[in-house]
Amino acid sequence: MNTPAPPTPIQKTVVLVGAGNAHLVFVRRWRMRSLPGVSVVLVNEAPAVPYSAMVPAHVSGDYRRDEITIDLVRLCRSAGVRLINESVAGIDPAARRVLFAGRPPLAYDALSLGLGSVPTDLTRSVDPDFALTLRPLAELVRRLERIDVELTANPRPFHLAVVGGGASGCELSLAIRNRLGRHPGLRITVFQSRERLLPHFPPRTARAFEEEFRARGIVWRVNSRVASGEPGELALADGGKVPCDAVLWATPGSPPRLIRESGLATDARGFLRVLKTLQSEADPSVFGTGDCVSFTAYPDLARSGVHAVRQGGVLYDNVTALLRDRPPRPFRPRRRCLYLLNTGDGAAVLNYGPLAWKARWVRGLKDRIDRRWVASFLPPETKSGAAEREDENPRMRCGGCGSKVSGDVLSAVLKRLEPAEDGRVLIGPRHREDAAVFRGPTDGSVEVQTVDYFRAFTDDPYLFGRVAALHAVSDLYAMNARPFAALAIATLPHARGPVQEAQLFELLSGAQQSFRELGVTLAGGHTTEGSELAAGFAVTGHADERRMFLKSTLKPGDRLILTKPLGTGALLAAWMRAECRAEWYTGAVAAMLQPNLAAAEVFARIGVAACTDVTGFGLAGHLLEMLDASGVGGVLYADRIPLLAGFREVVADGIVSTLHRGNAKAACRFSGPESPPAWLFDPQTAGGLLAAVPADRADAVLRELFAAGYTQAVAIGAVVVTEGRGPSVTIRAADLDSKRDGCSSPSV
Repeated sequence: MNTPAPPTPIQKTVVLVGAGNAHLVFVRRWRMRSLPGVSVVLVNEAPAVPYSAMVPAHVSGDYRRDEITIDLVRLCRSAGVRLINESVAGIDPAARRVLFAGRPPLAYDALSLGLGSVPTDLTRSVDPDFALTLRPLAELVRRLERIDVELTANPRPFHLAVVGGGASGCELSLAIRNRLGRHPGLRITVFQSRERLLPHFPPRTARAFEEEFRARGIVWRVNSRVASGEPGELALADGGKVPCDAVLWATPGSPPRLIRESGLATDARGFLRVLKTLQSEADPSVFGTGDCVSFTAYPDLARSGVHAVRQGGVLYDNVTALLRDRPPRPFRPRRRCLYLLNTGDGAAVLNYGPLAWKARWVRGLKDRIDRRWVASFLPPETKSGAAEREDENPRMRCGGCGSKVSGDVLSAVLKRLEPAEDGRVLIGPRHREDAAVFRGPTDGSVEVQTVDYFRAFTDDPYLFGRVAALHAVSDLYAMNARPFAALAIATLPHARGPVQEAQLFELLSGAQQSFRELGVTLAGGHTTEGSELAAGFAVTGHADERRMFLKSTLKPGDRLILTKPLGTGALLAAWMRAECRAEWYTGAVAAMLQPNLAAAEVFARIGVAACTDVTGFGLAGHLLEMLDASGVGGVLYADRIPLLAGFREVVADGIVSTLHRGNAKAACRFSGPESPPAWLFDPQTAGGLLAAVPADRADAVLRELFAAGYTQAVAIGAVVVTEGRGPSVTIRAADLDSKRDGCSSPSV
């Protein structure tokens, strides 16, 4: 038997703040050659970033959003790099920590800042309908789409001012003209403070854009410095006023606030001062790349993505050199760089030193280069596989509820156990409920206890702690109990003491955040070491015995209501393989972070009697537990099952959770026109509640669930009289008579 070697204990941590070009290159290099014992963390507010060189063509309509987007979730997972999607609140170089507003700080041994620059916004008002900025791209596109809709519904003159006549301003002006040019009232004016457009490029490049502006009816004004803007007009430095309906700020970049307030050495404008080695003048453990830095050796170096790309390799070499106590190497910018600028007419301008050339073949060259750059950050080609391959590779077995022991194994063990009789135990192992129930000190009051423990499904301990806490308390909400205390059980990977301390603090801080929001006290716990991060909680609560939700109280005619969508098992399995897109992963995380408290309160208020939470054994396993306990059957409507975005796609690629195959052993109890669908057996982490609701109350329950934030809650089926040898479930393709079956959507 080949036992995989244990991972090297983590000794040092590298933190990359920002997903600039240099950091993307660093992560790509790390994917090819990582250092044992070193953890890399990329911090970026968004889980995916557009490639800036393709943004004008996207605005123009030449590319779809996904064609220009670099998926950080897949990239980081494929490289073994931890991704944190948060805004950084500050940097503490003395303590070597990156600070956040809503989560614990990150300690680092080496830090790199690749935040880019921000356009100088001179707007006096924060009116979002007046001022447009280049970032975030999605907001810029949404604003342009709104303008398009407004001008279609109400044709009128519309004047867009573009402040900045550099490459971004010129390319975007033509792109916006392409997007909105069908409106006859559209006017675009470009304001440039210098003596000509594109002052850092050859005159021939400027003339090419001037000719295109003239052909498209775009006006440009040189030697026109904009002093400020407010809704309805721009104020020029010479005292003039220019009426306009909106302004796009494409001004030269300013340093991010984080750099200015970092306490590190900056130049007169606030950009981070770095040496040739990319290290901060003030602190060799801090590096800087891209548009947020100023080189002491190259004070006039243009802030360009071309230079940032080349800095990525130097950054990788010098960070690894720092960690190994080796000398760094210098970054030497090229004297001449190739620039390709899109003119929006099917052509582009090539610039190389003093040379400039406009042609359609240049646009084709730019397209090939840009597409190759984006494609280079896709995970390596892998063959998707399901449970068979997972069994062969223990490291690929799922975390979260996908790591639970199969239900048939648990059932067999429970049948063999002979628990001692204890009058204080009202509900124990034989009852197959979500938690154990004990008699309380007063009549009607009972104590409810549960415990959950599983391997981490994410490389972010803080997020894992948040979800694990919500998952643990869900068993009590599923029985209409109110948790009040929890004890933690945590396994920490082998690492240096300070690294373990930081990881445990992140884990428990996340758990405490979730518990605090629910009024639960984290009262203590136990820790141990192991090969990988794992955690769970023993939770205690109180309930009124007369108002508890029990699985054994379903009645024919009840409607089955599910509060949250299914799909976390397969999506987390895809994440492990770097095959879960950023938008799918963030959707799954959002679902897991939604507590079940409010849903339980709705059920209790309207008088629901039967409920469970859908977790490791999937919808099939937890529904069958209820049907078996009540001696009834069920009907499910396939067209009503809410699924997380991406679930169908990853399952179609053959990716399912480790526990899926064990859950699917119950397939013989489901009948329908086709084989049972995958969503029946997908194990859920922090899944929703499944409740049986009297038919005459179903619509009222759904309306209240929607109002409480469960916008995908739906009646997925009904309880029926059992037929044959035992409770079974019929799956119908669609609910053909929603009024008769009581499964209509709420009237909201």
